[in-house]
Amino acid sequence: MPEAATPNLVNSHCLEHIMALSDQHEIVASEDIVDDSGHKLWAQGQKVSRSLQEKLQRHKLARPLESALTVEGGIVSDEVVTACLELVESNSMLQRISGSVAARSLLTGFRNTPLPGPFKLLLTSAREGKLASYRHGLHCVAITAGIAARLNVGDDAVQQLLLSSLIHDIGELYIDPGYLHSNTRLTPAEWKQVAVHPRIGQALVRELTSLPAKIGDAVAEHHERLDGSGYPAQKANGEIGKFGRIIGVADTCAAIVMHGADESTYRLRVATRIVPEEFERTVVDAVIKPLLSSPLTPPSMRCEDCLDRIRLIVERLDQSMVAAASLAAHKESRIAADIGGYVVAALKVLSKALTATGAIEALSVEEVKADEELLAEIALVAREVDWRLRNLARNIHLRFHLNHDGKDLALALPLVDTLDSSAR
Repeated sequence: MPEAATPNLVNSHCLEHIMALSDQHEIVASEDIVDDSGHKLWAQGQKVSRSLQEKLQRHKLARPLESALTVEGGIVSDEVVTACLELVESNSMLQRISGSVAARSLLTGFRNTPLPGPFKLLLTSAREGKLASYRHGLHCVAITAGIAARLNVGDDAVQQLLLSSLIHDIGELYIDPGYLHSNTRLTPAEWKQVAVHPRIGQALVRELTSLPAKIGDAVAEHHERLDGSGYPAQKANGEIGKFGRIIGVADTCAAIVMHGADESTYRLRVATRIVPEEFERTVVDAVIKPLLSSPLTPPSMRCEDCLDRIRLIVERLDQSMVAAASLAAHKESRIAADIGGYVVAALKVLSKALTATGAIEALSVEEVKADEELLAEIALVAREVDWRLRNLARNIHLRFHLNHDGKDLALALPLVDTLDSSAR
């Protein structure tokens, strides 16, 4: 786990974000910064500069650095609300999801929610660094407000929910940026470096603020899934709190809405329903139902590309099923057999979803092959299946390490390679 798990160690990636912010905003020590031996490294009231970075790289601190710094002109809730409302106005999907009077009222109410000092510092760093996580957080807040309005979340609870949504990815500031680039395809082993960010966020809430534990829990759970396929703890069903369930849906939808493509509504419906057990239906419906009144724009894709994508996914599903069944039949390792059985069950769900679209017919029936719009729709489902296969490969790594410290992982590597074998 990154060094952020130990509060008195200064995370080098977060420190770089803070130093970059100090080049644009005045950051001042709100208290003496002292190392774990009691030596003063930086005086209260002193402006942060790069020389502090050099000192911090050689010392452990008595208290977390983030709690000892104040940023002038840092972000406040009022700015967050204004930015969210502007997004709603400029995006037709967000208008339908979050443009109701009730949703806007919930957003407006967030103006008076104070941001804890450490998160004000970190969010300002993300904003000024033009990090995708900050803009994603704004989309997530807007969508969360729309969901909360339709589910009638209480006024007091909704402010905590919106704050959880805003900071849900704050742990990414502590991750090597090289792992976060959207065009970087990570191996399952590499992805473990990213998978810890919900735990880091939860630790930040717990160590740096007096916020209610449910906020930290929501941050920790936003990538968990009801069927146990999420991360980092692979919780399922009742283990996941209400806030975590809502933000999990909002986070998934925000990633799609941000891209703004014409077929985003179609993609959003596929992503939230391809595996029915992943998300809570009432939460998904709170996003999907407002979109049903608008016409669906089918995905656009060259017919040749569609057929190739469908064929590759069907072949990979079949190969993965063979490898998973072989692992499930393993007699010398109970954990390997259990994980193999889990993957077999998950693959059956994906195979059913792909078959229901007509994917098999698309490869052989001339009438289907000639229907470019239908092929594009099938190919979009195939893309979602591809993502779920990659997620299964990552899930295998987590299951071995969470339960058995990686013991017997080598037995599952052929299955991992098959699941993760799409072109890089």
